[in-house]
Amino acid sequence: MTPEPAGATWAGSHTFGACGLVRPASVGELQELVASQPRVRALGSRHSFTDLADTAGLLVSVDGLDGDPGQPALDGSVVRVPAGMRYGDLAVWLQARGRALANLASLPHISVAGAIATGTHGSGVGNGSLAAAVTALELVDGRGELVRLTAGPGGSPDFAGAVVGLGALGIVTHLELQTEPSYDVVQVVHEGLTWPTLAERVEEILAVAYSVSVFTRWVDEPDGTVGRAWVKSRSGSPAVPGATPADGPRHVIPGLDPSLTTQQLGRPGPWHERLPHFRGGGG
Repeated sequence: MTPEPAGATWAGSHTFGACGLVRPASVGELQELVASQPRVRALGSRHSFTDLADTAGLLVSVDGLDGDPGQPALDGSVVRVPAGMRYGDLAVWLQARGRALANLASLPHISVAGAIATGTHGSGVGNGSLAAAVTALELVDGRGELVRLTAGPGGSPDFAGAVVGLGALGIVTHLELQTEPSYDVVQVVHEGLTWPTLAERVEEILAVAYSVSVFTRWVDEPDGTVGRAWVKSRSGSPAVPGATPADGPRHVIPGLDPSLTTQQLGRPGPWHERLPHFRGGGG
């Protein structure tokens, strides 16, 4: 494998100092690479603002393992996913088979393994982070050995500490995620929320729907409000105390193009086209 330039994060906030980036074509090739190199580190879809994934050695991308980027496999309610697959692509694949994930992050084009390893969350007071869906994972450890860890009774004692592993335990090749039947979501953006109302009723506001996100720049907006609350429900359009529904589509940052965001205005749509804030992979 010939290393390519390591490049930078998606936002350009960090330029990787690694000696290069390689893309193994198979798990076996990945095992040989890890066993032969003094220092390697997995790189996902580069959606961190920080140097978390950087290394003085080689960066390794798994987006080409067993194909580009491989295919999921559904076994009952559990889906086996190649580590480098993007959430947007996985969501479209699941939706076509009548299945869904309980939660998604705001960006659908992040990699499954990278998002899970770094504790990426999505929102909803009753929803776990993306890592909560993991029932098993496979990784190549520092010796180049393939290790499988599973959850539940009789599972691996180290499982819980390995899922959000920040890449420290090895390079994840596959994950198995719990799914559920597909569902629709209604999304409405609410405006006019003030700091006093948010401070006094924050628990109530964050619990009004299946998923609620409040976007703020931590200063008063020109109209004196906090920002915008993005409310996503499985049924109906619940009210937000002290706020009113927007009269048109909105971006999470005032003034930016709302066509980049997922469908709003209370129009029902599939879970994968509403839970992320931004379009992509079917959104």
